[in-house]
Amino acid sequence: MLAFLATSFPFFAVIFLGWFAGKRGMFGPEAVRILNTFAFMIATPALIIRVIAAQPIAEMWNGAYFAAIAGVGMTIYLTVRFVAGRFGGLDAAVATSRGQASVGPNFAFLGVPLMIAFLGERAAGPIAMGLLCDNAVIIATSIGILEAIRGGGKSFGAIARDLMKGVLFNPFMLSIAVGMALSLAGIVPTGPVDRFLAFLGAAAPPAGVFALGLALAGWSLKGTAGSMVPLSLVKLVLHPFLVWLVLGPVLGLDAFWVTAGVLYAALPTAANVFIIAERYETGSRVIAAVVLVTTVLATLTYPVAAWLAAG
Repeated sequence: MLAFLATSFPFFAVIFLGWFAGKRGMFGPEAVRILNTFAFMIATPALIIRVIAAQPIAEMWNGAYFAAIAGVGMTIYLTVRFVAGRFGGLDAAVATSRGQASVGPNFAFLGVPLMIAFLGERAAGPIAMGLLCDNAVIIATSIGILEAIRGGGKSFGAIARDLMKGVLFNPFMLSIAVGMALSLAGIVPTGPVDRFLAFLGAAAPPAGVFALGLALAGWSLKGTAGSMVPLSLVKLVLHPFLVWLVLGPVLGLDAFWVTAGVLYAALPTAANVFIIAERYETGSRVIAAVVLVTTVLATLTYPVAAWLAAG
């Protein structure tokens, strides 16, 4: 258990450091945007390309694994959305953001480096599938529903085209495509190229999670407990439990894939859920509280989930 705590501790410690720096006013209001842009557009793609290109990705693809994490995620998403609308009295747009908050993991900035730390180089396959699930399924579904609700004169075809463009041409999907192309071609970056990707990619986790800590410093829990608590429990407890149940007892996948699935599902809610809720004005205050609380609690729940999944 101590080994699992030690593995995840540096990542959450840097989040706390960012929070502390934000509370002390050590960085200006533009710092979060600048750090996020660097991590999102520059450093994380280098990390993804290097990890995926170095592995025989064709041998690492697991259709059952991808179907399971996507299926469980969307089942929880749509159930929470239905319950929030039917029994919580929320309109369809707000309920959509609550659904996304219950399953949208902080995978790019926190999950990718944590998966590498726990699983080593074999993490390439689960990383590619996790990014696909997050970007092409969960985020795309949320934005698609919210755009359809908002309308704005756009036709269904126009919304679908915008979504497809956003999914295919974001930095994570492009870096997956580059990494897979190199892997399939048998081209493994070596020498100066490998050192460049390693050096740049190593900056992604600290920059991304430090920016998250800075952002959390400005968010408040006041008046959000009634909605935030159940969403946080769904994200940190129900989501990883159901993924474990489907991958292990139901599908009978081996321990590596079960552990990878739990590492994906046990992540705290991503800050991009808050960004989407803010953009579409769908109760971003509650979403900010969920991001804050799940990130703090994941300091302990994440290594515990990893430990339990690993047996």
